[in-house]
Amino acid sequence: MLACSFHRAGRSRAVVISVDHQDCGAAGAIVLLDLDQLPAALQTMRANGHNDGLQITTEALDAAEFRWQVEKALDARAVHDSVLSVEEIDGTAIDEDGPVYPALAVLMRARMNALPTPSKPAAAHGDDDAGRVRLAAMQTLAQLAGGAGSPFGARTPPAARGRTAAPALPAKRKKSDRPAPVYQIKVGLRGAKPPIWRRLEVPADISLARLHTVIQIAFGWDDSHLHVFETPYGSFGTADADLGHRSETSATLEQVAPAANSTLRYTYDFGDDWDHDILVEKVLDHDETAGYPRCTGGRRAAPPDDCGGIWGYAELVEVLNDPADQEHKERLEWLGLDDAAEFDPDRFDAEAVTRALSLAP
Repeated sequence: MLACSFHRAGRSRAVVISVDHQDCGAAGAIVLLDLDQLPAALQTMRANGHNDGLQITTEALDAAEFRWQVEKALDARAVHDSVLSVEEIDGTAIDEDGPVYPALAVLMRARMNALPTPSKPAAAHGDDDAGRVRLAAMQTLAQLAGGAGSPFGARTPPAARGRTAAPALPAKRKKSDRPAPVYQIKVGLRGAKPPIWRRLEVPADISLARLHTVIQIAFGWDDSHLHVFETPYGSFGTADADLGHRSETSATLEQVAPAANSTLRYTYDFGDDWDHDILVEKVLDHDETAGYPRCTGGRRAAPPDDCGGIWGYAELVEVLNDPADQEHKERLEWLGLDDAAEFDPDRFDAEAVTRALSLAP
């Protein structure tokens, strides 16, 4: 049994993962608990083990070793599941008791990314190559947990992105070419209900690095986590060979989204997984009297950083709206607010966003 606690957005959670050492060390069940439930859960497991005649020992692991053990168990389970049909595994992301194994496995992948990278290589599955097995395992988990309507998104986990061959990136605009037009783009936060989105006008030849900054400002993010653009031409972010991310500094928006109706995905924070769908709505002529980039529309305030993803944000809003909730005061302190009225999820001001964009370096 592997057990740990993690702390995000002023809340504490615990997770317990069973490991079957008679099944290649594959993960069995994944159980999420409130932190105060963990001691009782561990005591119950010890008591059950003793009743079954087992010798129970406990070992504390450092963060990197714990990550290695968890990823080893998830990899082995995913390889075994890869020979089964989705129906055999239970391809639904949620049942009446909450998220089921495939969705929880993807969530655990994301949480493990916040821990130090292990110094020892990934464990091989039998005689297979460890790197190939790791990639296959993560792709399998993504296919199982993803899909239309899944709260965990229909995408490959961050560490497996960019591994498949992508079309060659179109040539960049030359200085001798005519001036770049303006793209009207709509950036929507995936999974947000009611919708949270921004309509922006940016030069078509804006770099993806600059576009990242624009989106951060438009949504009020803190730019304190990793991010990636997923495009038909590959994944772009901070260059990282292990993650398969190409440098975003030299690629432009019009290269990866060459025309109206082009789409791409922008993900911020590989733990909370704030996924944004970007759509090129229109290609406009450059207005010499206008300043770019600018915000021309949108809806609702964006969630605060580190609040636990879409589900965590929904819970945060619920707690703030209920002064009787035992966590109400704690959440206000975490947000640095004196009164819940200071946080309005319906608030949005396009002009304020444009002013902030004009001040950005």
